[in-house]
Amino acid sequence: MNWLAHVFLSPKRIDYQLGNLLADPLKGKCWESADEDVCEGMRLHMRIDTFTDEHPEVSRSKKLLTMRGPLKGVVLDILYDHFLSIHWQCFSTKKRERFLEQFRIRAIKASGGYPAEAKSVIHRVVETRQLDSYDRMDGVKRAFMRIDNRLSDRVREKDGMMGYLSLIEMNRTELEASFLQFFPELMAHVQHHTPKELFDHWETLP
Repeated sequence: MNWLAHVFLSPKRIDYQLGNLLADPLKGKCWESADEDVCEGMRLHMRIDTFTDEHPEVSRSKKLLTMRGPLKGVVLDILYDHFLSIHWQCFSTKKRERFLEQFRIRAIKASGGYPAEAKSVIHRVVETRQLDSYDRMDGVKRAFMRIDNRLSDRVREKDGMMGYLSLIEMNRTELEASFLQFFPELMAHVQHHTPKELFDHWETLP
């Protein structure tokens, strides 16, 4: 899953959300003075990724992109943020714009005492409004281009993010259906390990 999903799937406590967001950039390592919620958020991130990687609907989606190479998992992460954005009302009791506005305000305030590397990641995500951009395919394309620009020559020889756009367009209906089957199950998995009262921004699960 990508950043928007990780923030949404966190209990609505800002350090928890930021820990979930920072797990990949910081390689899952909390700094010494980090709040326990930051570390819990990082651990939740790992549980989410494990569940996602093992889920049959995700495997099915990857097979639809099988003509491409090793970046298809990253492609799906970002595409799932797009599907979450456009189906937000199915999963959240809060309007997406309001949820993200509150997150931006709280993230800047909470990260004031974070180490420089963590603070830099958060400010970049917040100031560029990356989490807001996934409701349109133009935002997905920009995310793909950012990743392509960071790829090493060795990786670029094997694969590139922009090359997946035609496959996404060709298989969009099936990819979207797989996401809508998978995501409620992921929510239920997360909620099983965390007190339910911490998820007041979620729609009630069946």
